[in-house]
Amino acid sequence: MEAFQKEAYVYLLFHQGYNISTVWLNKVFLITFLRFLLFLFFMFHALLYLPGYTQKAVVVVISSLYLSVALVNYFYSFKLRRLNDYIDFFFLIPLALLSEEPLAIFSLLVPSLFSFPKNLVPLFISVLSATALGVYNFGLKGLLVFPLALALGISPSSVELLRSLQKDRRYFLELRRAYRSIQKEVSTLEREKRQKETLLKLLELLDSKNPEEYLNGVKEMFKLKAINVFPLKDSSVKECLIDQSSLTVSVPVSLEEGGALVVFYLNHPAQLMDTELKENLSRCAKMLNFYIIGFENKEQAVKIAV
Repeated sequence: MEAFQKEAYVYLLFHQGYNISTVWLNKVFLITFLRFLLFLFFMFHALLYLPGYTQKAVVVVISSLYLSVALVNYFYSFKLRRLNDYIDFFFLIPLALLSEEPLAIFSLLVPSLFSFPKNLVPLFISVLSATALGVYNFGLKGLLVFPLALALGISPSSVELLRSLQKDRRYFLELRRAYRSIQKEVSTLEREKRQKETLLKLLELLDSKNPEEYLNGVKEMFKLKAINVFPLKDSSVKECLIDQSSLTVSVPVSLEEGGALVVFYLNHPAQLMDTELKENLSRCAKMLNFYIIGFENKEQAVKIAV
C-alpha cells in the first residue's frame, strides 16, 4: 500500500503541474518574484537612505510582512485567492508614504499588472493611489502622474493582445493544414469515384457485338477524334507511346495470337497531360482481348478504324 501511495505521489508531482519547470514558469512564481523585487527596493532604501531608526524599523517590518504574505500566497495560493489582487495595496501604500521616496510611486503600479485586464479594480486603485502620492510629493504638479500611471497600467494589455493574436494565428495555421488535408482526401475520393464510374461504363460497353461497336463507344465516351488498331509483328513496343505532333496515344496490347497497337487520336494537346485519361485509354485498349484473338495478316496496315 505504501509503495502504491509513493507511486501515486510521484505521478501527481510530475503530471499535475508540480514539476520543477512548471513551478518556475507559472504565474504565481512570477507574481512572487515581482513582490520580492519590491521588498528589496524598500529594504535597501530603508537601510541606506532613511535617517531615523524608528522609521527604518517600521519600513523593514512592513516589508518583511509583505514578503511573508507573498510567500504564503506562493505556497498556499488557494488561501488568498480572493484577496490576491488587493493584498499588495495594504503594504505598498504605507511603504510608499513612509519611505518618502518619489520613485516609490512606480511600486503602486505593479499590482495592476497581476490582474489586468481580467480585473479592472486594481488598475483604478493603482492609478488613483499613485496620483495621490504624486500630489503629496510634488503638489499640483503631481497630477501629471495620472496619465503616465494610466498608460503604464494599461500597457500589459498589449502583451495579452499579442498572445491572443499568436493563438489565433496558430489556430488558423492548424485550420489551414486540416483544410489542405481534407482537400487531398476529397480529391482522392472524387478521383476514385470517377474511376468507378468509368469502369462501370466500360463494363457496359463490353455488351457490344463486335470490336468496331466497342471502339465507337469508347470514342464517344472520351470524345476522341479517331481510333485505329494496327497489328504488331513483334513485341518491340512494350510501353505506352505519346506523340505530341500528331496528338496520339499508342497503347500496345498482347493478344492470344500476336499483338496489336491501339492508337487513340486526341482533340487537344492538354489531353496528353491528363494522366487519368491515359490510364483509362490504356485500360480500354487492353479490353480488346475480349473481341480479338489475333490477326491472320500481320502486315503493318490499319485493321480496325473508327
